Amino acid sequence: MKTLYERLEPEILEGLEYNRKKYNCSVDIVVSELKSHKFWQDLTITQARQIIVFSDYPMVKVTNRTLLWGENIIKDEE
Repeated sequence: MKTLYERLEPEILEGLEYNRKKYNCSVDIVVSELKSHKFWQDLTITQARQIIVFSDYPMVKVTNRTLLWGENIIKDEE
């Protein structure tokens, strides 16, 4: 089974990489958490929020399903 990091949507990964230039330490922590978990439900609310913030995911697109299941952030396993 792939890690959350391996299943990131491309635009989320791009946002994290872009923000790594300015917020290196914070983005490194987010990436580390994504690499150490396989299920979105294992993340804390703070970790999920940090992923959204540091990936530049538009806040107007954040729904209950985004927070609960990582919808539009994590690709479904094939």
